Amino acid sequence: MKILFLKGIKILDSRGEETLKVVMKTDRGGWSSVSLPQGKSKGKKEVISLKVNESLKRIKEIFSFLANKKISSQEQLDRLLLKLDGTENKRNLGGNTILGISLSLAKNFAQSRKQELYQYLKELINKKEKISFNLKLLFNLINGGLHSPSGPSIQEYLLLTNLDKGRGIWLASKIYHSLGKKLKAGLGDEGGFILRERDNELPLRLLKQIVKKINSSQKIRFGLDVAASNIKEKINILKLVEKYNLLYLEDPKKENNFAGFRKLREELKSQGKDTLVVGDDLTATNPQRIKRAIREKSIDGIIVKPNQIGSLTEAIEAIKIAKKNKLKVIISHRSGETCDNFIADLALASNAWGLKSGAPSRSERNSKYNRLLEILNLRNGPMV
Repeated sequence: MKILFLKGIKILDSRGEETLKVVMKTDRGGWSSVSLPQGKSKGKKEVISLKVNESLKRIKEIFSFLANKKISSQEQLDRLLLKLDGTENKRNLGGNTILGISLSLAKNFAQSRKQELYQYLKELINKKEKISFNLKLLFNLINGGLHSPSGPSIQEYLLLTNLDKGRGIWLASKIYHSLGKKLKAGLGDEGGFILRERDNELPLRLLKQIVKKINSSQKIRFGLDVAASNIKEKINILKLVEKYNLLYLEDPKKENNFAGFRKLREELKSQGKDTLVVGDDLTATNPQRIKRAIREKSIDGIIVKPNQIGSLTEAIEAIKIAKKNKLKVIISHRSGETCDNFIADLALASNAWGLKSGAPSRSERNSKYNRLLEILNLRNGPMV
């Protein structure tokens, strides 16, 4: 296909800050657009995102470069853009610029093939593997750390449920509203409640109380995104794992502490725990960082955020490496989000272990959960 139109637009993200939207038209797929999220808690190994005004200039330049070129595949376009940028951290074109064009093309390819986006993405990731629709959802019900102006230093207090034909979404919504009635608190960046108390254990106590009252037959576990690189105090993680039967620990050590991740993982396994140690800032959706974490036996799973690495092809490479090495894959949103629901399709297409999209509140978070519900209900018929 040929790109007939390519333009960047400055829009607002969920924090009211400027972010990038990319609009594309091709001669095969028609019109497509992608709105890009932004993280506040960023790892040092993430690629560079340019200021939006700079990205708009780069998109004009890239359109001139691409205007007469025939694009035959997703990887071809992505490799062209990476070569044009010419840097490891994408400082010339910006990871946000490249990713916006990359994901817009993916939507266009899906349209040209009369496929749903998740079907097209599945072919890029693994043509032979069937989509299982078996997914865990990680709801950030209480926000701390950099996502909250006060309260606990741990960044995310997560409720984990199974998608279970959509029932997990409704269960999490019920728990969320019950928690809201109890707390009568404001909301943090990811739609979860914020607390004034600095007590790092209080959110887990509150969640445990609410879940006990709900008395659901569905399986519920808890997890934490510690975001240890942003914490100065020492937290007894093993005590919290034991007391609250935590299934999930994300970034429990600082972002370059591969040995610390490994040691914690070994301690948990020696105690017979099924707790997963997951890398986010540690691995940064970067294939080389993931390979190192695998060699050093640091993790059980990885977070995948396409805007950490800056192109769909590289994000898919990260997913493939993780799955080949039996790591859990968790597709994740960012704290500064938009209503774009690309990551919901990516989670299903990759048969990911989990999807993180914040609390079941506010449209920028619920757009991902609603997309899952749409696919589950209409996957045997036309999408609307």
